Amino acid sequence: MAFIVLTSPLAFAASSTDLSVTGTITPNACTPTLSDGGIVNIGKISAKDLDLTSNTLVNTQPMQLNVNCNAANMFALNAIDNKAATSLADNWFGLGETNALEKLGIFRAVIKSALADGETVQAIYSLDGGAVWGRTNQIGPGELTSVGVNHPLPVKDLTMELEIQTYIARADSLTLTDEITVDGSATFEMKYF
Repeated sequence: MAFIVLTSPLAFAASSTDLSVTGTITPNACTPTLSDGGIVNIGKISAKDLDLTSNTLVNTQPMQLNVNCNAANMFALNAIDNKAATSLADNWFGLGETNALEKLGIFRAVIKSALADGETVQAIYSLDGGAVWGRTNQIGPGELTSVGVNHPLPVKDLTMELEIQTYIARADSLTLTDEITVDGSATFEMKYF
């Protein structure tokens, strides 16, 4: 019996792609801090004090945001909503959920004034990672916030006077039979340019 083995040459493609890692390590660093340890305590709110058909403003609290750098830098704050899935509005931070998974409310950080190295400056924001900037009066989630006109200014020391506004959702959208813990959280991280 004859046994024949047929082989055909294997074809291999020589396709490839490259991966590059780039960046800059800067000796200049900035440290952001919030007054009051960044804590807003709205206390106990009675369910009967909540508006039935619209969000209820339950607290406004002044807070100071300071960014101190060891040299002038162009930077922005990247606002991250740690409770984003619970927000009632796109440009507000969420306050968590009820036990029935209802969105509890929202808060925002309104910019009342900004001083860069002792001079009054305009707050600006970008929604596209820093390509285009516009004027703003708040620090919003998913936005870069800085100071300048058309782009961030180099700043060594920045002070922003903020007002933290906290709203609880309309009462007719919440199950209010048990105590509910308000649990809003945001992180402001530095982004350098």
